[in-house]
Amino acid sequence: MMRVIAFVLAFLMLAPFEVQAKWDKTQPTYGFCQSESYYCHYDTRTHAWLDRTVLMDAWTIPACADRTLCDRLHHPFRDPVKKKYTIQFVGFFRHPEHFTEAAMGFVLPASTKRRFVGINVEGGTWEEHHKVWPHLGLLYVGTIAKQEGFDVVLHDEFIQGPAPLEALIEPGDIVGLSLLTTGIDRGVDIARLCKELGASMVIAGNDSAMFRAPELLSRAGGSVDTVFTTNSLLSMRKFFRQGGSLESVPYTLQPGQTASFISNQSLGVAFERKKFGEADFFTVPDLSLFPESYWNTVWSAYRNQWGHKHASNGPTVKNGIALFGQGCGRAYMGDICEYCTIRHVANVSIPSQRYLEETLGTYKDFGIDTFFNTMDSAFEFSNLADRLNQAGSVDSLVMYGRAQAMTQHPELFDKWLRFANKRLLINCGIDSADRRILDTGINKSGSKGDRLEENKQAIRNVKAAGPTAHLHFSLIFGSPGETEDSCKANLDFLQWAMDTLGEQLDVVEGDIFWLNFGAPASSVFTNYDEAVKRAALADKTIAREQWHHDFAQYKDELSVPLHSEKAWYQHFTNISYERAHEYNAQVKLMMDKHEGRIAGREFAFKSPPVA
Repeated sequence: MMRVIAFVLAFLMLAPFEVQAKWDKTQPTYGFCQSESYYCHYDTRTHAWLDRTVLMDAWTIPACADRTLCDRLHHPFRDPVKKKYTIQFVGFFRHPEHFTEAAMGFVLPASTKRRFVGINVEGGTWEEHHKVWPHLGLLYVGTIAKQEGFDVVLHDEFIQGPAPLEALIEPGDIVGLSLLTTGIDRGVDIARLCKELGASMVIAGNDSAMFRAPELLSRAGGSVDTVFTTNSLLSMRKFFRQGGSLESVPYTLQPGQTASFISNQSLGVAFERKKFGEADFFTVPDLSLFPESYWNTVWSAYRNQWGHKHASNGPTVKNGIALFGQGCGRAYMGDICEYCTIRHVANVSIPSQRYLEETLGTYKDFGIDTFFNTMDSAFEFSNLADRLNQAGSVDSLVMYGRAQAMTQHPELFDKWLRFANKRLLINCGIDSADRRILDTGINKSGSKGDRLEENKQAIRNVKAAGPTAHLHFSLIFGSPGETEDSCKANLDFLQWAMDTLGEQLDVVEGDIFWLNFGAPASSVFTNYDEAVKRAALADKTIAREQWHHDFAQYKDELSVPLHSEKAWYQHFTNISYERAHEYNAQVKLMMDKHEGRIAGREFAFKSPPVA
């Protein structure tokens, strides 16, 4: 055998062939462009596609004082194409050195250990009844990293408690931090500790990091290497495919770079509708990236809270969170609610039939039979319901739906109830029972109509859909212009909803007006006229000095301080911050007496973490 191998090698050394390399324009390295269009042009000189679609970030635009946005279109992202190697036989004993050259051209780099550690950061610990849904964002990023050859470790502080960094971080690791409002301040400390433990790079993403990218980079003092300013999976994939290099990765902001943050109040959400594709939003997650203990914690918490709602499998139900679609119907039309921090979902995308089938199959193979579809306002997307019905069915589904859609399109209940054949729970932001608040304080809907009647009809339609249709809604105490009378109207509405829906009403959350950077309401930190406008809704005025003291001086904070939360109530409502919490407590007392409720969920998403 050894002689045969030696003969073959000797023959190949003298074989009459040569290896030819040719640039293949159909094989771009990262795949943003593949054919000529207005946005894509192939440059034969540099052998790269010139891609103008990836310049406009959902929240940030690289800008110079002497250059307009349109001028930026002349500085496109370059996506080099790959070389295609072919073997051509030539005269015997001609150019035997080509074998060595070809072999060297195909030599892979020495294998090195590459690790990605993803951490969902929280500012405190949470009680068990909050821990009912796994972190899909971590799973998505971890899946992309694994597909690109990284060893992956994930830790979700929301479910698992504080991350044991000394045990998690190894020298050379790339660390990714998922930062929401409740964890962004702690994220700065974690970034510094990770660098001290030898992490080669710390990246940050998720909503709060996106909205506060310059502030986060400044506060971190170099410990955060970049902020991913959208949820584009293609950008993340490119980052990992380059081995952790940020070269030419779109939608990132790094220390030393400048960016103009564009409010969708000034330019409109339409500006944010980039030409994203399915690969930017969807991938079938590797559910095994979380350990068995993690899933058991989630499933135990869910069963304790929701098990009695599952008549056939309550003690054994297994829940999971999935992305069956991307976007918000209202944001896509160019408008969002006063408190909304999801303006980046203006890019509505319904995934392919294949993706939906693979996702459902993956989750079901894992044992999951209850799904939470995190697409915002998913109820109104009839074509998504059709595709899911073609893909199969599930026992139980939780989804988001707008009251307006449930009112205007009651026929969609039948489609969703066919897909979720045992139980459908719709999470809806009712928000208020006062017409004035719905029209001006919250800016509840972009279309004409009676917002209060719309809310009521949505509830009637849930009732009419039958006993397997259920509702989860929220009431806010503290919107601009709020009064004692409007708060009492909320409680009266709650009683009417309880009487109307009975056991079909699962959860009602009482919320304060949660002021977050990134929402339209946060313009009060940077624009005095916006503060004056909101004060007028409460028949009040606000002096410029008071505005600066309560809001403007905090415009560069990572998260809204409690002082500004309370000042919001002082200047823009006719109730106090403390009074709002008293009304929330009344909501809980009323729901405690409601048969069929999900106990302990009244403050599910807004209560502060336990210190």
